[in-house]
Amino acid sequence: FALWKASKAGEPAWDSPFGPGRPGWHIECSVVAGDILGENLDIHAGGEDLKFPHHDNELAQSEACFGCQQWVNYFTHTGHLHIEGLKMSKSLKNFITIRQALEHNTARQLRIMFLLQGWDQPMNYSDQTIDDARSKETTFKSFFREVEALARNDYLSEEVGWRMGEADHKLSEAYLAARQTVHESLLDNFNTKEAMGAMLKLINEANQYLRLPNAKPSVLLL
Repeated sequence: FALWKASKAGEPAWDSPFGPGRPGWHIECSVVAGDILGENLDIHAGGEDLKFPHHDNELAQSEACFGCQQWVNYFTHTGHLHIEGLKMSKSLKNFITIRQALEHNTARQLRIMFLLQGWDQPMNYSDQTIDDARSKETTFKSFFREVEALARNDYLSEEVGWRMGEADHKLSEAYLAARQTVHESLLDNFNTKEAMGAMLKLINEANQYLRLPNAKPSVLLL
């Protein structure tokens, strides 16, 4: 890799002992990160295609410059974004910006779409994944609206507590299990897909609870 490149005609150039040129691709990242964040970075992120040679070169340069054994504690390498199954690329003319995506989808729908996929695996933006995100968004919104409607009632004037016996206990246990699964999933390499699955399963159980015959739901539990 090159620390300094001779500038071609029309390219930016700075004077140096080696002649007019510009920093090499790898060195500019090391310089900017080192100047702002210093001699040690806790987390350094980037696309999976930057593992080698880019990040290896950054390490070699920065550890030599700072005289340290470990410039970065953790690297996180994200999967590439695919459009309808093909890697997003200007050469394939399937390039899309966040601003363009927001013309057809809400920010929440995009967030849900990405949460349903592994951050370190190839991510797919397609009609199918967006439709799935919209469906999951509807599930969450419908549930929250129903609970908000129950909470607007004067439920404290009625008997407070678990009035449905075993059904209340079952939903409480489902909630505790879902909370534990979400916690463990996020600790397991930020497994948001599994965490989302646990929350959607809990909503499904809560909806069944709300639709039991002669239901007297515990608003505080919901």
